[in-house]
Amino acid sequence: MSLFQKLETDLAAARRRSDAVALGSLGLLKSEIVNASKESGFSGSIDDALVVGCVRKEIKRRQESADAYTSAGRSEAAQRELDAAEVLKPYLPAQLEPAELEAELRKVIEEIKPSGPGGFGQVMKEANLRLAGRAAGSDIAAAAKRLLAGG
Repeated sequence: MSLFQKLETDLAAARRRSDAVALGSLGLLKSEIVNASKESGFSGSIDDALVVGCVRKEIKRRQESADAYTSAGRSEAAQRELDAAEVLKPYLPAQLEPAELEAELRKVIEEIKPSGPGGFGQVMKEANLRLAGRAAGSDIAAAAKRLLAGG
């Protein structure tokens, strides 16, 4: 079962149990995915990579909203956003632990043997290809900088 099919199944289940948070989050995610599939560069088909990309974007948006609500002193609105983000997390692939990420980056650095200022870019390019979906770009970049600096 593809992630999009799982989303549609979960959306129907949320409707049956009248779960407003899940219904709102999953409905919005489905519309984002359909809209993204119609943009240029996509063939109109919906694959798991498109779904994961939209889920990441939506979770990030929810977390940024929660941060904004928290800084404005609106904790109940922030909690609603965090709850909505939690509904979306099962659609992401399993994330690498920091130790696993570091081990993968060490392999990449060993293979590329970067030198000079362009070395970071070379490592990031290869690491993003290998670790796509399993680690956030910011986590990859932070670990790569630390390892390249001799850490």
